[in-house]
Amino acid sequence: MNTKILRSLWVSGLCLVCSAFFILEGCKKESPQTGVSKPGQVNVKKGHKELGLELYEKGKNAEAIAEFKKAIADNTANVEVYYKLASACYDEEMTNDAINMYKKVIETEPNHVEARYDLALVYLEEGLCEDGIRELKKVLEIDSKYEDAYYSLGDAYYDCNRKDEAVEIWETLLKDNPEDSILHYNLGVAYRDKKQIKDAISELQKAIASDPKDDDARKLLKQLTLKKQGIKSTGNIKNKKKAEKKNKK
Repeated sequence: MNTKILRSLWVSGLCLVCSAFFILEGCKKESPQTGVSKPGQVNVKKGHKELGLELYEKGKNAEAIAEFKKAIADNTANVEVYYKLASACYDEEMTNDAINMYKKVIETEPNHVEARYDLALVYLEEGLCEDGIRELKKVLEIDSKYEDAYYSLGDAYYDCNRKDEAVEIWETLLKDNPEDSILHYNLGVAYRDKKQIKDAISELQKAIASDPKDDDARKLLKQLTLKKQGIKSTGNIKNKKKAEKKNKK
């Protein structure tokens, strides 16, 4: 083949390759950068519900609350959103909002024991004894094995000055947990309040036997022993809370 013809074909081929290269580069520059950032990675915009749950898990309550409220406004909120919103409001000391959100969860899902349990503890913290006790009883109707609700019910009865009922609950719990030092201690406190000093001393001794490091039980036992001997002693020791409000994230 003629050398000139070969050279001409080579130059033509090179021009075609260069043209294709510049065309492809131009397409890349004009292509929008949203959507696909890297092969296999797609940027998907998160909704208010998803953003709220993510922020809540990170402990950013204020931002989570704002997103949850937007989710409610655009009708994408579900029971989980209302429950997490209630917990976030509680953590931010927005008590009335927390109560309303817990009620919304229960209205949507009446057997939601966690919402009823948390609502009960909020009621009790606010001094709403009967409301708190009612919710704890409802929890136990739904789930008779919800142990924290039993402990909290005993505490609620005691705090609401229904000591006989508190004693009944704690004695019942001791049948399954005979070595529970807190239950023995609380019974000791309740019996002290009921002027049943002998019974109080007995329960405090059991509390110390179960937990030798229980300084409160030792202190109260010493007070009651002195009192039994006719010696005055000062101090006002109260019951211990075994179950507290938990944030279920």
